[in-house]
Amino acid sequence: MSIENWQTQLRKGLLDIVVLNLLNRGPSHGYEMVQKMKLIEGLQIREGNIYPVLARLEIDGLVSSYSQPSTDGPPRKYFRLTEAGQNALEDMNKHWDRLIESIRQIRKGV
Repeated sequence: MSIENWQTQLRKGLLDIVVLNLLNRGPSHGYEMVQKMKLIEGLQIREGNIYPVLARLEIDGLVSSYSQPSTDGPPRKYFRLTEAGQNALEDMNKHWDRLIESIRQIRKGV
């Protein structure tokens, strides 16, 4: 397996936690989230990849959406965390922190 393939698969697997953490800062639309991710090394994704994630998170009840008029054209669909999404995010962040610490220990030879 190439490192590029591994990085792509890892990034795909992390999209839920990344999107939920972005929405934890406040409501946002998909394009805005993609632009924020493009600024962070290793998180760059194509705009079309975020919408299936947002749709699935909405079906799962972790985010809700609403339309808001836009000065740049048609109304934009904004997403925000639900209470269930906030709870899931707390659990995901705790698990992520444990994973990072476990990997650090393994890399140190513990």
